[in-house]
Amino acid sequence: MRLDEVNWATKLPYDRGNEDAEFEREFVEHFKLSTLSGNLPAISSLLSQLDSCYSLMPQGLRIHFCRILYELVTKNTIDLPLFIACCGSLGRILRREEKLTIADLQFDWRPLYDLTWNAVSPKIWQDNPIQNRTKLKTIIDLVSEANRFFPPSAAIDIFRELLPSIQFNSLDWQPAAVQLLNLFAPTACLPNGEAPIANGPYSTDPRRWLPTIFSLWSFNLRTSGYDAYLMNLVTRLVTDQRGNLVLTSEQIRFVFASGLHFFNLPVTRSSSSLPRSISTAVTNTAQFYRMPTNGTLPLREDRALNFAKFIVYTMHDETPGGTLDLFEQLVLMIEPFYHPSNNGSWSSILARFLRHLSKELLQRSRDEAADNCNVPESARLKRSIRRRFVVSIRTLAMLLLFSKGEDSVSMSHSTLKHLAEVEPDLIFRPLLDTLYTAIDSVTETHRMLSAMRALAKLATTLSSFSHYPEGAQHVAPLLTLTLPGIDVNDPTKTYFALSFVCNLCNNGVVFEELLASGDMPGSRPLSKSSSLDMDVDQDIDAPPDLDMEQIEWMTRASTVQFETWIDQYLRRVFALMDNLSSSLDTNESFSPDTNLESMAAHTTERVLLQCSERYHPMISRLMTGFATTITGLSAVGRMRSVVSAFALAMPEQALANLLPICCERITEEIENGVGLVPSLSQISRSHSETTLIWFASILVVLTEGQNGTYLLRYKDQLISAVELLVCKCFSRQVYTIGCKLLHTTLMSLTRTTPLRGHSVSDKLWNEPEFRENHFRYWGQHPDVGDPLFKIDWHIANEQEVEFALELAHRVIEPRIGELDSLVDTAPHAHEPNNKENVYLNRLLVVLCYSLLAIGCLVPPPGNPVELDDISDDLISGDDSNNMAPRYLLDRQVSAGYVFTDPESAKYKEVLAIREAIGQVTAKTLTHMASNKEDNVENIKSILVLAQTVICHYGVDRSAFTSFCRSWNYGFDAFSIDDNTSIMPRYIACRRARFTQLSRMFHNTRYMQVTELFHDITTQIARFCLSAYEEVRDYSISALDNIMAILPAIKYPLIPLFLNELEDNEASDPEKMIGALRVLDSMPMRKACLRDWNYFPKMVLALCRAQHEDKPQVKRLIRGTAVNQVVHLAAPLAVKPLSEGTRELTLELYGTVDAEFKEAIARDRARCEQRYQFAKDESAKLVNALVGILRDAGTTWRFAAISGYYLDQLATVNIPVEPQLMATLAENLTSDLVLFRESAAINISLLIGKIKRRSKLNCPDIAVSQRRIMLDIDSGDGKRYSGQVHTDICERALAGDSNATAAPFLDSPASGWFVWPQKAKVYVCPPPGNAEAFDHIDPESQEAYKALRGVLFTDGKWDDIARLFSIESMRSPDEDNFGVTRAMLFTEVFSLFELPLLEKAWSAIEQLSRDHERVGAQRAASEIIGGILRGSKHWAQASLDRMWDLLIPLLDAVFSKLSSDTERFWQTSLQYAFARRDPRRYLPLIRLLLYTRQFDPHSEAPFAEQAKLEHLRTLVGSWDWRIVSAIVASRPQLLEALAHPYKQVRDVAGVLMYMLSVSEFSVSYPEVEVAIDDLARYGPTGRDFSHWEGTQRTQSLIQEMLHKVEEWKADHVPSIEGTSNYSRGSKTLLTFFISGYYFSSRRLTIEHLPSILPLVSVLQEQHDDEELLHLAKTTMQFFSQILYTASMSEVAATKTLALLEDSSNTWHVVTKTLPLLCTLTFANRFTLSRDIRTNILETTASFLEHEQIEVRQVALTSLTSLVKCANSQVIADANTRFSAMLGSRLPRVRYGKTPKDPAAYNRLVLTRHAGVLGLSCLVLAFPYAIPEWLPKVLVLLAGCIDDPNPIQSTVQRTFAEFRRTHMDTWHEDRKRFTSNQLEILTDMLVSPCYYA
Repeated sequence: MRLDEVNWATKLPYDRGNEDAEFEREFVEHFKLSTLSGNLPAISSLLSQLDSCYSLMPQGLRIHFCRILYELVTKNTIDLPLFIACCGSLGRILRREEKLTIADLQFDWRPLYDLTWNAVSPKIWQDNPIQNRTKLKTIIDLVSEANRFFPPSAAIDIFRELLPSIQFNSLDWQPAAVQLLNLFAPTACLPNGEAPIANGPYSTDPRRWLPTIFSLWSFNLRTSGYDAYLMNLVTRLVTDQRGNLVLTSEQIRFVFASGLHFFNLPVTRSSSSLPRSISTAVTNTAQFYRMPTNGTLPLREDRALNFAKFIVYTMHDETPGGTLDLFEQLVLMIEPFYHPSNNGSWSSILARFLRHLSKELLQRSRDEAADNCNVPESARLKRSIRRRFVVSIRTLAMLLLFSKGEDSVSMSHSTLKHLAEVEPDLIFRPLLDTLYTAIDSVTETHRMLSAMRALAKLATTLSSFSHYPEGAQHVAPLLTLTLPGIDVNDPTKTYFALSFVCNLCNNGVVFEELLASGDMPGSRPLSKSSSLDMDVDQDIDAPPDLDMEQIEWMTRASTVQFETWIDQYLRRVFALMDNLSSSLDTNESFSPDTNLESMAAHTTERVLLQCSERYHPMISRLMTGFATTITGLSAVGRMRSVVSAFALAMPEQALANLLPICCERITEEIENGVGLVPSLSQISRSHSETTLIWFASILVVLTEGQNGTYLLRYKDQLISAVELLVCKCFSRQVYTIGCKLLHTTLMSLTRTTPLRGHSVSDKLWNEPEFRENHFRYWGQHPDVGDPLFKIDWHIANEQEVEFALELAHRVIEPRIGELDSLVDTAPHAHEPNNKENVYLNRLLVVLCYSLLAIGCLVPPPGNPVELDDISDDLISGDDSNNMAPRYLLDRQVSAGYVFTDPESAKYKEVLAIREAIGQVTAKTLTHMASNKEDNVENIKSILVLAQTVICHYGVDRSAFTSFCRSWNYGFDAFSIDDNTSIMPRYIACRRARFTQLSRMFHNTRYMQVTELFHDITTQIARFCLSAYEEVRDYSISALDNIMAILPAIKYPLIPLFLNELEDNEASDPEKMIGALRVLDSMPMRKACLRDWNYFPKMVLALCRAQHEDKPQVKRLIRGTAVNQVVHLAAPLAVKPLSEGTRELTLELYGTVDAEFKEAIARDRARCEQRYQFAKDESAKLVNALVGILRDAGTTWRFAAISGYYLDQLATVNIPVEPQLMATLAENLTSDLVLFRESAAINISLLIGKIKRRSKLNCPDIAVSQRRIMLDIDSGDGKRYSGQVHTDICERALAGDSNATAAPFLDSPASGWFVWPQKAKVYVCPPPGNAEAFDHIDPESQEAYKALRGVLFTDGKWDDIARLFSIESMRSPDEDNFGVTRAMLFTEVFSLFELPLLEKAWSAIEQLSRDHERVGAQRAASEIIGGILRGSKHWAQASLDRMWDLLIPLLDAVFSKLSSDTERFWQTSLQYAFARRDPRRYLPLIRLLLYTRQFDPHSEAPFAEQAKLEHLRTLVGSWDWRIVSAIVASRPQLLEALAHPYKQVRDVAGVLMYMLSVSEFSVSYPEVEVAIDDLARYGPTGRDFSHWEGTQRTQSLIQEMLHKVEEWKADHVPSIEGTSNYSRGSKTLLTFFISGYYFSSRRLTIEHLPSILPLVSVLQEQHDDEELLHLAKTTMQFFSQILYTASMSEVAATKTLALLEDSSNTWHVVTKTLPLLCTLTFANRFTLSRDIRTNILETTASFLEHEQIEVRQVALTSLTSLVKCANSQVIADANTRFSAMLGSRLPRVRYGKTPKDPAAYNRLVLTRHAGVLGLSCLVLAFPYAIPEWLPKVLVLLAGCIDDPNPIQSTVQRTFAEFRRTHMDTWHEDRKRFTSNQLEILTDMLVSPCYYA
């Protein structure tokens, strides 16, 4: 059973009747009624309770609710709050139902996809952007959960929808398509072992389409985002298939190759910057639409998690080349980056990767071990595989254990814990040895601290005897070892030491000495760590056999330390508490010391609960001595914490030892006059009160949380102490402690609560077998889902009740009378003195604590509440299983109250006390409000009392939320697996307590709102307007809590606060501040947004409150308005739900009789009435806001606020108000920038809404006839011929009438990869000049006329041109093209078309021809861009006229562009061209291609650069659909290869590359053909990563290379200037580097290896820094890029050939060798073994190069290669290099020449190569000692006397070895023999001068 399926209510000790069945029935009835009637608010409120219903519903009903919710979301128009509620509830249910399959539940993907796409690319008339982003995130979360319920047969349909949207030549718009493919591709496994359908339109076999995914992946290897999304898709597929799908070796290697680049390792990450001409070449056109940021969905994929899951779930066998083998290779590669010394940006993701690996391994192991596992046996994880995998991960985790970053250390602990859960013997044996050593260390603090944290994390796993028996013997030694960690000087260490102890106790460790009889069985000696005398990896394939007798004997023997440990532990805790800093004099409620104090107290309680009774006398003696030793007032709080732990764990001993002493000392002190001096200070400054406060505080904690039966024997002493403290004392701190004593005593006597106890039941605790063998039960926790699991509860008995009532009669009732009398007499008395104020305060505090205490006696007065009035803001929602249950029964529930019979005398008696306190509270409030406004302290006290009167019935909101947080913390801290219902008894008791409090809290929400409550709340509301800030804070907090509990009570208060915002003589800024703070509170804001009786009043009050200039008031007004605007939704019409929703709802059990139908009709009528009222009020509000806008006295700030509201209120459902439209149109020419910007935005939105309404309500409108859906098929002449669309623009430019008349296909992606079956196209513009919007929605006619009247006014466009061209307040560089303004012009010209253009033309022309003003050019570009884009639906005659006007003007403008204005026009063209068919702009294209052709010989370089920029805009916008037309125009780009101006060369280089790659398109005729064709290329599909180009492109590249070679021959290095060779080389390199930035790298990858010799030579051009940088960047990118298998072989072979070319200088070799090493590392998983061997051999051969620099570079490169090599390669290298040292050098006397110098030098070179080779073996393992390494070091030591460079190489090697092994040398030296150590000592110890 899952933890969230446990019905905790069954663990309660009282009878609940048939509550669960009634709960379920009433929930279903309410839901059914609300859904059928369309009562959306009621549905939303019901869904907030669905989590509470989850465990009560049978699975069939839950599944049915999933279908209803899915239908409700996807097939109905509902408001945003309900939409979020439905998606959230549905997602949580699906997340919990992990075992459901598509056999149980299936969803149709299409409706959810349509919903997602509408949110991804919203129209201008849709929701506001803020709400749309919220909606989109909600949809994405839902799709992520619902995906596994999409049928596998839907895969082909999904691919038909999404593949035609993919176009990888440009990144623009493509991330969203790939993300949607990732989200929607079905990955669920077929149910019931069904055989997959391999082929056909309804294929269910993912093997068919998986090659397509890898083919898409090859398009953009290592491109930001794509890798993560496609990795997630493949990972989800292998995870969901669970063994039914086995990937091939090629596919696994492909994923590993990509995953390696996720880690941001410095080896695979480029540090070079790209030239600006390349990085600024692409414009993200998503900015031109209402799309998510950068055109991507708000979808964040955790790359580390996806890669880790892929690795774990593809491990099925141990075959070479399989996942396990590749993972072990990966570990070798990344192991050095885990070492603490290698910290960097990669550390975090590497640590997360490790944690995810271990967590997923644990999850898979648990799933496959479950009884209901449906994974085939052959696909399950074998033990041997798992143990090999654990050893590999362990290697990295142990390195990370002492990392520099705290996050990395924490993740290493989590990793080790997960691994220990899987294979404990493989983890604990090496780990314990390390931890023992680290904790013993006194010099390495960071290691000790990490070890303590690791112990705290692993404590539960280590001490679980059934899981890891050997761990039990380490518990006592580790407790003793970590005890010094409790140190006040090191809070962090202390915290983790206490956490370790606490976790052991929670795991069931019992502190009781056991007898270990006789000698230890077996022969293994007792030691600190069982790993010291054995090889930890000797049994990797299978766990070792355990000698249980020996283990049990050692465990028993270790328990002898417990008694001493307990004594020392308590003394250390006492010392800790005595020395913690005091927070008495600070206002901080939380500090590190308070956290430490709480942890120490909690841990001590757990320790004492787990102690054997034999230790109780010792504990009592120590505790009594500590508690009765007074150290000062500052220590009271810390003393209370320790005594509280004592009292809760050992109540009888604590009461017997301490309570009599406390009562005696309290009596003695008060009789001596202590505490009788009046004082209102909450902190006592009098030392004379120290003793009284000390012992009174002890008494409070002794009674707090106790079992009331223990208090009965001390009844008289407690009553006496309470009366003395409460009735006689006048010191506030003293009588407050007395009130707490009253509260704790009454609560302990009356509340129903679980009893604290041991880790096992009392019955088991007392059994002899348990006491003699308790260690066998460590880690064994109860199954709380078992019906036999019971919890012991405290329920008040008769004696406890009598005791409580006696206290009430003797203490509470007299105080009520005293307060009543005091209030009655106060108005007639003199001004109260200090003693009278203290007296009043004491009465208020006593009554407040009294109310808190008697809340458990009787339930609150119940009253049914309307469903849609239930507040949903009581607790912040959470989808975890530990969320508090919230009940929906429209009545109160049983909650364990003492008195439940309203007719009983005692019930009435208690009720009378509460009523009396309430009445006197109301009277006192009135009195304080009228006479004592400056008595701040007592006002604060009465406000707290007033809140308590209403809110507190056993538990209040703050206490409940605090318990929620503590429960969540405890749940997470213990790492409970929520897939099971097993948890420690202590945590189970807290969860049961949680349920009890939830029921009591539920009852407070269904109280009757009495007249008394109204009076009290009204008075509190008046205090919210107080002039004293402290009073306002208290009263606002109280009112917020009351409104959250009783939602209906806030409505009468709204007018009170709104009146304070009005402009009148009584206006007070302080009152306005209070009113605004209340109105902006969550309960009030939601009420106003929901209720149209109050919302218009509130909006108008805010918009008119401009009379107060105080800054705080302005900030509050703006904040309140913004919070409302963000969540505001216009009234939504009540529409019938879809037929599917109704049918599913009717299938819910229960009959729909006549009475039920009448209820539906009444509810529906009520909803319609509510909507009509809201609609009318909305219209009135809009008119009022328009009036505010038109008012000349309205300031810009409040006009802006009014505009925000108007923006949200104008929806498609409600006609646009003409007055609003006219006002906004007039504001376009306002002198205020803010008004103009606001008007531009709002007019665009309103026009969009008018157009939408016209399309919906005018069926004959012309625009609807100009967009059609056509089949795309080349075989039928009647259909649209999509396959010839590649050159259709070229043919249209050439005058082909068929190409010109073909329908427009605006989507630039359609057909690039695959053609869709159908496409939305636009017919050719009709002849004439008929307007597209020839019919306007009748209800929008007046608004249309109002806008037309303003825009067609004479001089209006002159004003628009003048004002919109005003220079920006920012610098000219920051004055950018305004997309918002361009959208405005798009909308107005699309609506009014040519007549408006004729009207505005003179102003536009004048503006465009003003070439001197930057602002004029910006405004002109915005207007003309809007005209071009807005002409989408114009008729042909209107278009002809538009081009007649624009083309001459644009020709003139483009000819006079400057560096400041060119960017505006470039963006304007991008805006106009985005997602438009190029044939819409044929005249403009002719202008750019033919009229304004590029002239490489021109003397005006900037003009030519602008021409190239415009061509680049054409290619960037239309790519493959325009490239043939551009090529046909024959631009002379090659002539710019060596252009003298850098800007022209850079743009030409980028443009040539863009033109070349744009010629590539796949263009499959249909999706199924594409899928089947890609599958024929193999399991990884077709490799699209490289492409040699068309014949034209190949000729272009060859000609560029030929010219550079020609210029090279004539090149003479010169410092005077660059030559054609240098300039041409830069352009050539720019051409190739462009491929690294654009998503299409295929040309660069294909051709760059062939020009490596040229690039290597260019690296030697030191006379040109720019050329040198480009060459280095090219080579760096070349080596670090991720290649597919076929291309990696080519790249490596070409590089090897370059190295082996004898014509190259040694400088080329030194630069190429590191690149080859990087290339090998980056493509380790795609290179074949033969190529890798060849690379290794080639690199090793350079160790014998004659040039010393080459040898040194070869050493570094070979070291990196050896790190990734397997053991056999290393052994062969060792043999080879050792053999080189076989011949010793002949002795040569100093100053003499060898006999044969040539032979001597060859021998030196050979020996140096051998030393270098052996050095690389040493340096390749900087943090380990392989078994062969000692011999290698000894061999190297023998060469120390050789001449240089051999000697210096040996010295550097040993120096590096010493540096890297210094920290672990105490362990590493054990790997060497004594003789080896003696030899190495001389090499590793630095020589001493005095030796």
